[in-house]
Amino acid sequence: MILAADIGGTRCRFLLAETDGTIAAEAAYASAGFPNLEAAIDRFMDEHQTGRDHIELAALALAGPVTGDCVALTNLPWLVCRRALAQRLPKANILFVNDFQAAALGVLEVPPERLRPLRELPARPRARKLVLGAGTGLGVAYLHPAHGGHRAWPTEAGHMGFAPADALQWRLAEHLRRRHGRVSWERILSGPGLAELHAFLHGGAPVEPPAVIDAAAAGDSEAEATIALFVRLYGAFCGDAALAWQPAGGIYLTGGVTTHIAPWLDTAGFLEAYADKGRMASLVNRFPIHIVMEPRVGLLGALRHALDHQVTS
Repeated sequence: MILAADIGGTRCRFLLAETDGTIAAEAAYASAGFPNLEAAIDRFMDEHQTGRDHIELAALALAGPVTGDCVALTNLPWLVCRRALAQRLPKANILFVNDFQAAALGVLEVPPERLRPLRELPARPRARKLVLGAGTGLGVAYLHPAHGGHRAWPTEAGHMGFAPADALQWRLAEHLRRRHGRVSWERILSGPGLAELHAFLHGGAPVEPPAVIDAAAAGDSEAEATIALFVRLYGAFCGDAALAWQPAGGIYLTGGVTTHIAPWLDTAGFLEAYADKGRMASLVNRFPIHIVMEPRVGLLGALRHALDHQVTS
């Protein structure tokens, strides 16, 4: 059997599948409920009464740079190591993949009805696709045409430096610099970033992101102002990423924060900031943009990564 997992700072999702890709079981848990990945795997396997030696292939999408046999997760205090996992899964070939690399692969699996268009333009099927999204952190990956399909490549572009565009954003940058030192885009375009924005605009302690979003939906003016600034900043970052990757195959926005603020992304603020690229506005306006409304996109991508490995190995 195949074990696929998408391990993020907020949630860890698992599935069991047959070697032909047929999904047999799925579950999701709060990541904070476990001391490490091994404990989360134990819970999932025990709940589904599956022997560890039945797993032939394990594909794990991890929220952090995948550079060796151990991966330190960026927004979760876990160190994930092949050796420890091999003790849990003695017969498994263990694959690590960056979480947004998996999300990019998952976009290829998402049906059209789970895509919410923001800019509905024709996409070139054999062109580069860009996948980015705000969740616990800010992830960016891209799909590059290869061998009749697409190959997914990870990046850490969410950690690029924040580029303020007006006086308010310069004050925000200075406020965050005093608190954290270097200010990356992820410091703002993430769940914790949404809380930071609310505190910056209105004072007081940071308000948890779900509470900000719920208050904005109920018409609270302070929460609405926080979401409006977040959306403009999100659009600006997305436009800069479009300049870098020129994704004629489309831009796909994922992540838990993204899907929860989808109604506000439909407003003018996002697209205005996205297209505010001076002489390059006409370039970025050529690319379609969709919100991926499938929360399992990274998990589906981890499964695809496993199936692709079966074909090429």
